Amino acid sequence: MQRILGTEYGGMGEVLSNLYAVTGKPYYLHVAQRFDKKWFFDPLASHRDELKGLHVNTHIPQVIAAARYYELTGDRYYRDIAEYFWDEVVSERSYCTGGTSNHESWNTDPGKLANELSTSTTEDCCAYNMMKLTRHLFGWSPDARYMDYYERLVFNHRLGTINPEDGTMMYYLPLASGYWKTFGKPYDSLWCCTGTGSEEYAKLTDTIYFHDDDSLYVNLYIDSNLEWPEKGLHIKQETRFPEQPGTTITISAKNPQQLELNLRIPYWAQGGSVKLNGAALQAFSSPSSYLTLNRVWKSGDRIELSLPMSLHVDSMPDDQSMQAMMYGPLVLAGRFDSVSKEMLYGDYEPKPDDQYKVPEIVADANKPTAWVEVDNRQPLTFSALGQSKPMSLLPLYQIISQRYAVYWKVNTKPV
Repeated sequence: MQRILGTEYGGMGEVLSNLYAVTGKPYYLHVAQRFDKKWFFDPLASHRDELKGLHVNTHIPQVIAAARYYELTGDRYYRDIAEYFWDEVVSERSYCTGGTSNHESWNTDPGKLANELSTSTTEDCCAYNMMKLTRHLFGWSPDARYMDYYERLVFNHRLGTINPEDGTMMYYLPLASGYWKTFGKPYDSLWCCTGTGSEEYAKLTDTIYFHDDDSLYVNLYIDSNLEWPEKGLHIKQETRFPEQPGTTITISAKNPQQLELNLRIPYWAQGGSVKLNGAALQAFSSPSSYLTLNRVWKSGDRIELSLPMSLHVDSMPDDQSMQAMMYGPLVLAGRFDSVSKEMLYGDYEPKPDDQYKVPEIVADANKPTAWVEVDNRQPLTFSALGQSKPMSLLPLYQIISQRYAVYWKVNTKPV
């Protein structure tokens, strides 16, 4: 059986565990466990990263299955697998977008990514499945770092991977500089990422809010409405985030309700403030945590949350001179020339000589973000300063049909 499991068998363990959950028949749980790949699971349970050489999207669904098995049995072995795997992939094997994989695999030892940039980085299915796994882990322990990562994937790896003209999906999100995005053909491409992409865009709201019996977690700042019929509550969130650095939340309640309302303060937040019914609150919270407001809520209560964004650098773990520029949760990309429509679709495979040569960046070592400034003429637009040629930067998700650069070779020196 273990030899058979050397193939890509998707989420069979998760599906069978879910069948057990809805039927109560132990047979399904027993068969789910038969899909455990011991040579993959045991090192993870022992906190050993032996992921090098593995096909990424074969294995993330297996960890999701472990997470589901833990939820149904309480077996700590499976929780250890899921938590260690998540920590290792996010901290050692993920790019600035939150995505993971190059040519669909983990090809290196942990923390070795500087030479892993290509037109085939960060398969979209991997982002989809890492988001699924993150939801499980957050359900066990509502730690803000899980939603910091989830937000990173939503805004940098899920938005911008569907073509707004025809709804076609991407397979890879290229992070090699000077290339471009490619999409499936409308009628001739049915990739795995076409399926997961369709699912993703049908459930973008499913993680904005989490709740238990007595508390509500506001995880993502997205214009939305939440109905909580058991509490007789309606939550309305109004925002243009990320163009607007904050949100407004209005409560409607059939009857006053005691509730712990938790607002995520992201890892990137530099300061911030909160008002309740127009009055500034003295309490706030540190980055990558939740600000808890515990009170009796009534109709008309209004929360105004301000989360100022700033520029910051995300460097390769093994080469600090290889840098991506970020603004709040957003990966910024340098935008270059447009490509022809024929080059945008999946039967065109970019070749090395198709690459646009991207200039190196000169930056002050003491002020690594000073080579970029906000362009106030339109939201979320930035300009390069003091470089060999003028460049515009904007969020990666806004680029569809142009060549771009995410990682820059930065020559830092005191200025």
